[in-house]
Parts: sequence; C-alpha cells; structure tokens
Amino acid sequence: MERLRYFSGMAVLLAGLYLLCGCSQMAHSQKKQQMVKTWEKTTAQAKLTTVRGLIDRGQMDEAKKVLSECMQADPDNPEGLFLIARVHLAEGRIETAHRYLEKSLALNEQQDEAWFAMGLVYQQQNHYEQAQVGVLKALELQPAKVDYILALVHLYTIQDQLDQAQRLLEEKQKLLPYEMELTMALADLMQRKSRPQEAIRLYKEAIYKQGANPRLLESLGVCYVSHQQWDQAADVFEKLLHTQKNDSMQEPVIGWLAFCSLQAGRYGKALTYYDQLSVSRRDDPQVWLEMGQAALGAESPERAVYCGQKALRLQPDWTDAEVVVGCGLYMQKSYSPAVEMFRKICQNPKWEAFGWWMAGRCYQQLGQNALARSAFEKAAHLEPKSPMLQKFMNEFDPTVADKAGKTL
Repeated sequence: MERLRYFSGMAVLLAGLYLLCGCSQMAHSQKKQQMVKTWEKTTAQAKLTTVRGLIDRGQMDEAKKVLSECMQADPDNPEGLFLIARVHLAEGRIETAHRYLEKSLALNEQQDEAWFAMGLVYQQQNHYEQAQVGVLKALELQPAKVDYILALVHLYTIQDQLDQAQRLLEEKQKLLPYEMELTMALADLMQRKSRPQEAIRLYKEAIYKQGANPRLLESLGVCYVSHQQWDQAADVFEKLLHTQKNDSMQEPVIGWLAFCSLQAGRYGKALTYYDQLSVSRRDDPQVWLEMGQAALGAESPERAVYCGQKALRLQPDWTDAEVVVGCGLYMQKSYSPAVEMFRKICQNPKWEAFGWWMAGRCYQQLGQNALARSAFEKAAHLEPKSPMLQKFMNEFDPTVADKAGKTL
C-alpha cells in the first residue's frame, strides 16, 4: 500500500514538472518571437533612411522594394507611410498619396515633412486654404526651414495676399538675416507691389552682407533693367562678369552688358561686348542688329552698314536691320542707295514716319526738293516714335522744315 502511494505521488510530481517545463518553453518561445519582431522593427526603421536616399535619387523601383520589406515588418510605421506617400507623389498618384499621408499623420502629428507634403498635395488640387494649413503646421514644427517659408509665401502670393507674404518674410528675415533666398523673395514681392526702390535697397543690403554673390548681382541687374535704369544695370552686370570664371556662364552676362551699355549710350563699350558675343552667336541676327545700332551711336557708319547687312542675310526683309543700313548709308553720304532703303522702310507702319523723314533728308541732299517736300509732308502727318529719329531731327535744315510746314 505504501509503495502504491509512493508511485502515485511520483506520477503527480512528474506531471507537474512536465507542465512546468512546457510553460517555460512556451514563455521562452513567445519571448523569442517578441525579440525577433522588435529586431525586425528596428532594422526596418534603419532601412527607411536608405529608402529616403533612393527616393531622392529617383531610384523608385529599388525604393519600393526596400519599403515593402520595411512595412511588412512594421506596417504602422508613420515614417514608412509617409515615404510610401512620397513614392506615389513622385509617380503622380496624388489621391493615393493623400490617403497615405492621412494615415501617417493620424499615427504621428509631429511630422513636419508629412504636413508639408499634405500642403503640396492640396496645392496641386487648387485647394489653397487647406494647403496653407498643411504648410503652416510644417512651419510651426520647423520655424527656420526656408523651403517651408517660401512655400507659404508662394501660397499667399498666388491668392494675392501680398501683405501677409510681406509680414512673414520680414519676420523670418529677422530670424535668418543671412538667408539669401528670403531676401530675394522679399525683393521680388516689393517689385510685385510696385516698390522697385525698396527691392533695390534689399538687394544692395544683401550684397553688402554677403559680398558679390552672383545670384544677388544678377537679380539686382535685372531689377534695374525692368525699370530701364540702364547705367546702373550696366555697372552691376560688369561686377557680375568679374565673378564668372566659366566661359559658358559669361556669355549671358556679356549679352546683358552689351544691351544695357547700348541703351545707356555707352556705345564704345557696347561694341566691345557685342564683338565678344558675335564669336559664339555669329548666327544670331539680333546680335548683329544691336551691334549695328551701337556702331551708329559711335559714329562708325561703315561698321553699322556691315552689321545691318549681316543681320539681313540671316533674317531677310527685317525692317529694323534695314533702318540700320539706311542710316549708315546716309552717314556715309551714300544718299541714292540710302533713299531706296528708306522708301522700302516706309512700307512698315512701325517705321513709316521715320522712313519718310529720312527719305526727305536724302532727297534734300540730292537736290530733289520737290520730292523732299512731299516726303516731309507725309512724315509730318505721322507721329514719330523712334528714338533714332530724334538724332536726325536735330540735324534737320530749318529752312526746309519751314517750307514743308507751309505746304501742309
């Protein structure tokens, strides 16, 4: 009886030990599974940095592959959902991107990039007020992010909220006084508000702080050009030229310099710059036309005729070039070919008054007074608009003008 009781107790003890071992093994297995999941999530989070780089480089197929692995390990990762939205945005699936952004922000509202992307999505859908909300949220999270500031300024501007844009830029300029992009945006805004002198002041202050920055110099020069301040523009573009070491970057600056010098009446300098420009743009009729105009101003008629004829070979029947040739011939005292050119010019309404006036001067020099008088009568009934006309009007013989006036 005792032995039976002994064996019964041993059976119960062994069963208990078996159960204890089974529970221990189950707990260990669960712990191991949890550790694997934690490791996979940690690895997935680390891989998201790689995904960002792939998206930035436009390697979308590889990005999607890695992203899929990450999301399998951690399907509720807010950053992962945001990156999926980025892929959809890059591939033009706006609505799908919108849904993933909403999921991402529902899990974590502290993602400035996701709010900014949401703002861009709404902007593409022309929902500007909602776009502002998204970009404002991003800016609240990252108050010094220049991209966010400029995006909000753009949203204000396209809705004609120029005062709000100005206040934002001025506030951020105090926070970031050396951020060139903010200065340029504020200067551009001042031009939109018809305050060019304020824009010029901003550019000058920025150049004083940052030195001869090429982008600032170019913007200031273009600002002067837009307001026809040719002397100032030419001075700025000369400074800009000295900052450009690459020949390909110098060419557009030389083009601006040549044009501004021509408009400012600096004809000698203009010719120098057009000479340089004609090497790389020898087949551009505009370059030859403007070089011819500069030659007229510099009182170099032979060169003016050559340049005008070169422009006409490249662009036949171009009246502006014919004007240059005609004026050059007149200055050379080649009155007969000049009058033929001016008679042709009279057929263009833009140059009609000038053409008749110059034809009259040629007839006058040829001693054909009746034809001169008739030409002057026609010119007198038309409103002269050409700046070049004024140059020759100053040389007109008053006695012929009197005779022409009496016949009207």
